[in-house]
Amino acid sequence: MTAAPSDFLPCLLSEAARRWPGQTALIRPGQSDLSFAQWSDRVTERALSLSEQGVAPNQWVVLGAERSLETLVDLFAVLRAGARLLPVNPAMPPASVKALMQVHAMAWRIATPGDAVFAGPGTQTDANTPGRPSGPERTGLALQFPTDDIRTGVLTSGTTGQPKVAMHSYANHVLSAKGANRAIPLAQGDRYLLSLPLFHVGGLAILFRCLLGGASLVLGERAEDVDHLAAAGVTHLSLVETQLQRLLEQDCALPRLKAILLGGGPVRASLLETARWRGLPCWMSYGLTEMSSQVLSQSPEGSVKVLDHRTCRVDDNGEILVRGDTLFKGYLRNGETDPATDAEGWFHTRDLGHWSDHAFEITGRLDNQFISGGENIQPEMVEKTLHQHPQVVRAIVVPRPDREFGQRPVAFIEVRSVVETEALRSWLRERLPPFMVPVAFQPLPIQTGLKIRRLDLAQRAEADGVAVLYPDDRTPS
Repeated sequence: MTAAPSDFLPCLLSEAARRWPGQTALIRPGQSDLSFAQWSDRVTERALSLSEQGVAPNQWVVLGAERSLETLVDLFAVLRAGARLLPVNPAMPPASVKALMQVHAMAWRIATPGDAVFAGPGTQTDANTPGRPSGPERTGLALQFPTDDIRTGVLTSGTTGQPKVAMHSYANHVLSAKGANRAIPLAQGDRYLLSLPLFHVGGLAILFRCLLGGASLVLGERAEDVDHLAAAGVTHLSLVETQLQRLLEQDCALPRLKAILLGGGPVRASLLETARWRGLPCWMSYGLTEMSSQVLSQSPEGSVKVLDHRTCRVDDNGEILVRGDTLFKGYLRNGETDPATDAEGWFHTRDLGHWSDHAFEITGRLDNQFISGGENIQPEMVEKTLHQHPQVVRAIVVPRPDREFGQRPVAFIEVRSVVETEALRSWLRERLPPFMVPVAFQPLPIQTGLKIRRLDLAQRAEADGVAVLYPDDRTPS
């Protein structure tokens, strides 16, 4: 049965090329800019090439997604060829990519954007492969997409750390962008830095927001490069807490921005206060891969809103539940789709939160909770208290095995000046129940990525704590 025309959505890139053909779409430092029409033309050329190389509609293509022009062409070319896109970290070991493709029977891989496409394990490549068009139809391009058809996948790790493929429709991405742009306007003349990886849903969300609003996408240096932000005229940024901290550490005038969207987890109140004092308009957001990025946003003035096309509630156990038009299609399991929702269509996020005085607070992850001597410990609660100490810059609390209590809390801390751990422990005893006070303190490793892995810190926690914490007593993670 053929879907009705209303069941299709147009390709946002081809629409942008039609509406604003000469408008600058991609800004590349030191190189010529590209208009929407030029970008779309390159995508068409590449899509035809992929089709000629054997890529067929609805086959999966794994793309090593760098933040480059070649990636931005390949990403949309895969979709325009009618295939399904799975962007992955380009640093992912080849053996891991091969295993992933075997498990999910994925057909093709583009290891380096712009290069040839390679067939996956067991892929048939002759013209008679089932489902592959032949003759004139073989080079037909997809300029519109079925509303509920799976178009993309994003790798996300569960509690086991094993990557899962969260699958999205084209409508998921488009409606996510529509709700986001209504909350934080984005239009022609605005410039959004591609500050998040394209193998994360947050990076993909930036692309769809720019295409929908006609804004320019800025490539180039990291978000904390103040000179680049100013030279490129960046107006919008999407950051995680670590990136905001690096930006604020710059001892110079910061550029005037229209909006900074903060996600990826809770942000320390002290960091937000510093950003406010330095004139940065920070919007807090709560989102997840399974909801195609944002669910809630909080304005710099403190008002919280559930974005259009989403629904969010907190159950009796404090867990956040979500559903709506941006909810993903499900996880890919053995070639089948697992919706991963309950009988009423709610997705259980495993995040904890609560509403209070028209504000929304994320209090932690169920996955992070552990038991010590029969008492539940939510490490984020201990971290929030530690962040109130004048000398603590950042703290992460993880469990350490203990024969008597099962597990005990250990804190990894970055400090501004020398802190005696016994003095810090005494300070905490005045603010926390005894079972929540860490039994050891260790220096927080220097963070090389955007997020610190709690599992890695838990493995370090089995070492003895240190007697004194020093500001420079940190090692790379």
